[in-house]
Amino acid sequence: MDYLHLLHNYKTHANDFFGCRYLPHDQLENALKKLSSEFKIQEEGKSELGHSIKSINFGQGKHKILIWSQMHGNESTTTKAILDCLHLLSSRDYSDFKERLFDKCRIKIIPMLNPDGANAYTRLNANQVDLNRDALNKSQKETQVFFHIVEQFKPHFCFNMHGQRTIFSAGDSEYPATMSFLAPAYNEKRSVNTTRIAAMQLIVEASNSLKQIIPHQIARYDDAFNENCFGDYLTKQGIPTVLFEAGHFQNDYYRDKTRQFVSISLLGMLETIVSNEFATIDHKNYFNLPVNEKRYVDVMIKNVKNLK
Repeated sequence: MDYLHLLHNYKTHANDFFGCRYLPHDQLENALKKLSSEFKIQEEGKSELGHSIKSINFGQGKHKILIWSQMHGNESTTTKAILDCLHLLSSRDYSDFKERLFDKCRIKIIPMLNPDGANAYTRLNANQVDLNRDALNKSQKETQVFFHIVEQFKPHFCFNMHGQRTIFSAGDSEYPATMSFLAPAYNEKRSVNTTRIAAMQLIVEASNSLKQIIPHQIARYDDAFNENCFGDYLTKQGIPTVLFEAGHFQNDYYRDKTRQFVSISLLGMLETIVSNEFATIDHKNYFNLPVNEKRYVDVMIKNVKNLK
C-alpha cells in the first residue's frame, strides 16, 4: 500500500462529522449507522450505566484479529482513525486490499469499550475504575464484556488502541512522541518469547512506514509488567498484542494529523498479517525505537511575581 498517497488523500476517506476530541457514545452510534452494510454491527453487552457496547465485524479468513478503542473514555483519536480506515476500505481505491483482507482475516472491532467514560470525557468508567487495571479482577461490566468476547472469539492478534498525553518525547530528543507502540511483557523479567516477537514484528513494520513521514517522532512505550493491564494479561495468555499510543503532533491539538498516522500504522499491520511477511521482519529493530520520556509539560507559567 502506498502510504504517502494515502496520507495525501486522507481527507477523501476521513469522517467529516467528528469535531473536537470529545467523542460521546451517541456520536459514535450515529457514525456506526453510516458504515457500509458489509460491516456487521453487533451488541456485545452493556456498560455500568446501561449504554450499549457494540462491535464491528467483517471478513471470513483464518486470522482472527480483535481491536478495541476508548477503554479510556477521553482517548478518542484511535476510535476516529478506526472509522476512517473502514470508510477507506469501502472506497474503490482500496478494493483490492479490502478483498484480500476479507479473505485472509476475520476482524472484530470494539470502537468504544467505555461509553460511560466517553460521555463524561474521563479516563475512568462510571465506578471510577480504570478498566486497564481490571484484567485480573474483572470487576466491571465493561471488563466482563471484553473478556467474554476474547473467550468466544479466540483472537490470534489483539490491537489495544490508546491516546497518550502531550508530555511525552520520542526518547531524549526535541521531538514529541507522536506515535508510540508497545509489545507488552508477559513476566517481570520482560522476557522475549514468540508471542512478543510477533507483536514486535508488527510494530517494526508500522514504524518503517511511519519513518517516511515522521522519522523522529516514533517511540516505544515502557514495558514494565503489570498483569492487571489488558495487554500484559493477553500476552501472558499467548496472544500477540500491540498497544498503540496516539500522541501529539506539532500544533495538532485536535489530533487530526495523529489520527492519520494511527490509520497508517493500523493498515500497515493488517497488510503484514494478510501477506504473512513476518519471516522477513527482524524483531530486534523494535529495540531501536527510543523509549518515551517525559520532557514536556501541559502548561508552563513564566515570570511569576511574588505580590507579597
